[in-house]
Amino acid sequence: MAEICDQQGLEADAADLWRRFLRAALHFRSENHDAPVYRRYDEAWAIQFERVFKQLRFAGDAWSAASHLKQRLAGADLFDEANPVLEALRPHYRLALLSNADDDFLNACLDRNSLQFETTVTSEQAQAIKPSAEIFHHLARLLDLPPERILYVGDSPVPDVLGPANAGMKSAWVNRSGIRRSRKVPRPDIRVRSLTELLPYLVSR
Repeated sequence: MAEICDQQGLEADAADLWRRFLRAALHFRSENHDAPVYRRYDEAWAIQFERVFKQLRFAGDAWSAASHLKQRLAGADLFDEANPVLEALRPHYRLALLSNADDDFLNACLDRNSLQFETTVTSEQAQAIKPSAEIFHHLARLLDLPPERILYVGDSPVPDVLGPANAGMKSAWVNRSGIRRSRKVPRPDIRVRSLTELLPYLVSR
């Protein structure tokens, strides 16, 4: 957000811009009765930036801001533990990736970090987004597995715990920042603070 402010000459606090950007996403969902509606992220983020710029009375370029955010995600680095944990799991499990993402920036990030999965599902492919059950069912169909045979691992309680529960999957919540689970989110089957802490649950020594 600080980079966007610098690029566009916006006199804004980056942290405040980020909070408003997140609230704009929640506002969009509330208008649709809390049902997540699929949009490509460049379009959805441009709508959010338009809302924020209007609130702050900024003449910002919403599409340029959304494009910059996508570029930054495409260039994101892994958590240090990601590859060691995946390699430890690979001999024991089929590994798939499901993400609320567009194909372009997710695939760029995977290629950059040399990450490989048997199956990769994006919201763009499924035309659905978490926590909708449909995107999880799309993954289950591709893997030819019943949902109850899949453990979904994620770090955000609503999309990554409520979502799998909606689809009949088990979940593991990687709660890195120690946030509290809201009442509308069911208890995850596994709760850890890092991917490394997940290994003892899944691989016997």
